[in-house]
Amino acid sequence: MKQEKLESILDTARKMFARYGIQKTSLGDMARLSRVAKATIYNYFGSKNQIYLEVLQREADDVLKKIETVIERVSSPIEKLRTFVHAKFRCMKEAVNIVNLGREGTDRVTPKTDRIRNNLFEREVGIISSIFELGIREGDFRITDILLTARAIAYSLRGFELTWLVEESSERIEHYLEGLMDVLFNGILVEKVEG
Repeated sequence: MKQEKLESILDTARKMFARYGIQKTSLGDMARLSRVAKATIYNYFGSKNQIYLEVLQREADDVLKKIETVIERVSSPIEKLRTFVHAKFRCMKEAVNIVNLGREGTDRVTPKTDRIRNNLFEREVGIISSIFELGIREGDFRITDILLTARAIAYSLRGFELTWLVEESSERIEHYLEGLMDVLFNGILVEKVEG
């Protein structure tokens, strides 16, 4: 029963934070919608900020778990990278609270949100790096600095998140991602033949 209450609180909190933000979400409403006493929420979490951090951490873990599951189904390093990029945006579209971090100004509410976001970023860099290592071993990629390249791609994708996920349709995002993959795999320079 304890786990059931905990999950009910966190599910309700996730939906409320996504819809109203942390500032406008009240523990009283959360308790009512979760069908628990407000004191129960305090007993489990201690504060609204702690609930928020738990919701963010679960969203981040869920995003990574889904991405890793999809990547494992693909064997080619090129397809793994392409799958990573597309899966990241599909999963982040569902991780509304993480996407809202930048707009919400939550770093003022609790600085620990930065740690969750940064940890998610570093774990994504780790996934990209492992794909690059496999691609180098299999002769698909030519990369001199794996970590630098992985971080550059992860930062690029992170920069697109807020704008694309909020302002663009899924179809447009997929179109942009294909363009990004084309540039990444084929470059923008024309090979000139000396002659």
